[in-house]
Amino acid sequence: MRAQLPELHDGVPAAIHTAAGGAVYVSPDPEPEGAQVFFFSRLGGVSGPPYDELNVSVKVGDDPEIVGENIRVIRRAMGDRPSAWVKQVAGDGVTCVSEGGFAGEADALLTSEQDLCLNVAVADCVPVALVGDDEVSMVHSGWRGTLSGISGKAARRMSGNIERAYIGPCIRGCCYEVSRELADAFAGEFGDDVVSGRHLSLPGAIRVDLERAGVEVVDLGLCTGCRPDLFFSHRKEKPLTGRNLASVVKVAG
Repeated sequence: MRAQLPELHDGVPAAIHTAAGGAVYVSPDPEPEGAQVFFFSRLGGVSGPPYDELNVSVKVGDDPEIVGENIRVIRRAMGDRPSAWVKQVAGDGVTCVSEGGFAGEADALLTSEQDLCLNVAVADCVPVALVGDDEVSMVHSGWRGTLSGISGKAARRMSGNIERAYIGPCIRGCCYEVSRELADAFAGEFGDDVVSGRHLSLPGAIRVDLERAGVEVVDLGLCTGCRPDLFFSHRKEKPLTGRNLASVVKVAG
């Protein structure tokens, strides 16, 4: 257990926790009814630099056995529930799952099953947890997925009432400068407010996308670029860094 957790800035609708196994994660505050949302930090694992500490990806060059131990730490933090994963391809595919394990290529998972963790790995891309009465969904939204409206597509695939969406730690407009062409494309699709010069707000675009789908949005307001002490950031730490895990699980109400 860490003696002291890193601080979150005032006004963030989030709380930071240390699980029994040492993993440090952020959750919405207040927490949603009928679901648990975990945005894991980089703290509490066993990876060494430049993947320190809680890296969940073997694709970045970390030792697979060490990554496996990090994932076991995370699974304990989430109650040793079954977990579903996908091969993320920076697209807009949404896949429905009913059991743990690998579920093919996609960038969003959706389930109505209770106690099944839906996982994505991120290091600047936006993790979005959708919580509904009947289903939950976890979305990995990079700039391509955001531009193609993956969060709205996932929301429209869900049955029943969607209570709200939670935008987790990601790179934000303060730290994310893109090409003039890409900034213009986002402004044309989501409005001028999502860009400032060549600085792009992916969370702002996702908010517009989800509100078009009739979903209430809660943005935790945490920037991976500003907080590499707490989260992996590919832009700030390239060429090599780890990946954070984001997960949502439907629980008994």
